[in-house]
Amino acid sequence: MDIPGRLIQCSTMGQGETSSTRTVLIVDDDEEIRHALRLLCESEEMDVVGEASNGVEAVPIALHKQPDFVILDYKLPRLDGEGAAEILRAVIPETKIVAFSAMLNQQPHWADAYLNKDRIAELMPLLRTFIR
Repeated sequence: MDIPGRLIQCSTMGQGETSSTRTVLIVDDDEEIRHALRLLCESEEMDVVGEASNGVEAVPIALHKQPDFVILDYKLPRLDGEGAAEILRAVIPETKIVAFSAMLNQQPHWADAYLNKDRIAELMPLLRTFIR
């Protein structure tokens, strides 16, 4: 099974507690993939705080919005997923990075988790593993 070992269960809010909406930044050079990811995240009541088509666009959005998650494609123009992840780790270390690519067969060292694009239906269960 290639879902990472760092599994964290979803929390359940009790009465009187406030729930915070999880935020996500989507980075993929394919506009249709970004749209599908946005719909998927929004259907799960996540707040999509931005979209970027490459790592150069993603970094300032991430700095400004401080998302809980970045869904990051590996093969991107200008600044690839690995390069973008290195910068994101330095400036927003608490953000969880999910490598989302058709090219990867295992979790890269720069990501907290990974998912092959063929398995998009498994994205939300994977993101939920990081929510406390």
